[in-house]
Amino acid sequence: MPIIRADFAAGLSLLTRLPTGWLLAPGKKIDLTRSSWCWPLIGGAIGALTGTVMVLCIRLGMPAIVATGWAIAFQLFLTGALHEDGFADTVDGFFGGRTPERRLEIMRDSRIGSYGGLALSLLMLLRAGTMTTLAAQPIHIISILATAGAFSRLSLMLPLLWLRPARADGLAHELRHLPARGLLIAMILTALIASSLSVLGALSLFLVACLATLGLCSVAYRLIGGYTGDVLGATAIITELVVLTGASLHGFDKLPL
Repeated sequence: MPIIRADFAAGLSLLTRLPTGWLLAPGKKIDLTRSSWCWPLIGGAIGALTGTVMVLCIRLGMPAIVATGWAIAFQLFLTGALHEDGFADTVDGFFGGRTPERRLEIMRDSRIGSYGGLALSLLMLLRAGTMTTLAAQPIHIISILATAGAFSRLSLMLPLLWLRPARADGLAHELRHLPARGLLIAMILTALIASSLSVLGALSLFLVACLATLGLCSVAYRLIGGYTGDVLGATAIITELVVLTGASLHGFDKLPL
């Protein structure tokens, strides 16, 4: 039990801005790599809570777009916009530099550039649009957002498995050795969360999530030679967005099985 609590503390500290000291026993250190098994569980919980806020707002009579706005605000409060920050830095670096070294330098700069600002604006527009569309199927809002959150955090593992760190330092470098058991448990937990949807629906969303992650990994390898913490954040954001986009397609809620 102390190890599980320590893993949750590590996962929460990596993926959210929530306090974690109460989960740790005195003198116990966190192990970010070992905590990988619970990343999808934390992502699923974030998605489920976000969906719950959205449903409650709709039940209170708010228009779908207003309910979506409050749900997104709640999600950003939970996560501290960590992944969004990495997404913006990644876009700035990939589009603003001509060499791998310059791209990495731009990505490390804490200031947001034009490319990153535009990308964040487009991200929020698409996120709000897809979530508003989900209001037409309120019975599925929580399960879809939970599945998107789980797939999003599971996708963090794929660059760690397929690519090498682009830098010899930093948090992302520390995550390079994932335990096989952690990956297996993470996949099982993700499947359990996705089982709240139809089989065909869950499989189709998993497929688009994998394709999105593969695409970003390919671009990251070509432009900077590997992954960074910002690339991991961008991976989570893009995966979540394509899953929400897939779930917003007309007829998704009527898929069989």
